[in-house]
Amino acid sequence: MQELAHFSGGDWFLITALFVGAVICLLAALRMFHRARLIEDMPTSKIRSCTQGYVELHGTAKWMEGPDIHAPLSGQPCVWYSFSVDEYVAHSKQKWRHIDGGVSDHLFLLEDDTGTCVIDPEDAEVTPSSSNTWYGSKRINPSAHMSPLDVLGGAIFQSGEKYRYTERRLDQYEYLYAIGEYSSMGTGVEENLKDAASAHLRELKRDKEKLAEYDKNNDGQINQEEWENARADAKKIVLEQQLSRPLPKRMHVLKKPQTKKYQPFLLSSKSEIHISRNNRLFSVGLAFLFVVFVVSIFLKTIGAY
Repeated sequence: MQELAHFSGGDWFLITALFVGAVICLLAALRMFHRARLIEDMPTSKIRSCTQGYVELHGTAKWMEGPDIHAPLSGQPCVWYSFSVDEYVAHSKQKWRHIDGGVSDHLFLLEDDTGTCVIDPEDAEVTPSSSNTWYGSKRINPSAHMSPLDVLGGAIFQSGEKYRYTERRLDQYEYLYAIGEYSSMGTGVEENLKDAASAHLRELKRDKEKLAEYDKNNDGQINQEEWENARADAKKIVLEQQLSRPLPKRMHVLKKPQTKKYQPFLLSSKSEIHISRNNRLFSVGLAFLFVVFVVSIFLKTIGAY
């Protein structure tokens, strides 16, 4: 115990900080190394013959049928985007204050030579095909697209500008590497009916006039019996709609793992070789920092005596 008295309060704080830093670096290094090995060992699957579960896919990123996807700031066509708008604050330690931003949750397609797979990008770790930062004097409304000339001009003439805009994109028709949880759906008629009935009931809740038609006792409330009548009608309506259409095609979806949430969900415009190499480099760098922290703790401890 007498030996511990050599340490002042500041020494204890520094040693504790170094220890915490060492632990964080070690855990992060192991995580990066494990991810590199996972990517290297994961076989590439084809969409047509892919099994359910955690898989790796390669292909081309494309839009689904429906409205086109455009990045909010630049207006450039893409399949995924994230954006951030920061305001320069002169009398602040942070200097730049975040005032707006967002991440795309639009579904899109990955296509290989055997078929297509729907990508649900929610909570994905994305390596974009393009990342741009530029400056301007206006707080851009994300719904107001900028032309490529505006982007170039903002990137060149940035002195004295008050706002900083950052945009990351996965562009359409670009190479896409994806690893995540793969599942197939759309062939089960019963499942489709349940989903369609649920959607119909959600719409009914938003339409107060139609919902009031089920209020048979006119008390202004929908009781359990009245709600069951609404559910029965919803099933009948969607069944009639389904019978008037051809059977749905089998749909493949790749999304964030739901059962083993520690497994990474990656979308990248770079190949798995590039991603694996970067993870290994990060792992080595973090391992080096771990050694630096440990040596610093040792030297600090020795120096106290």
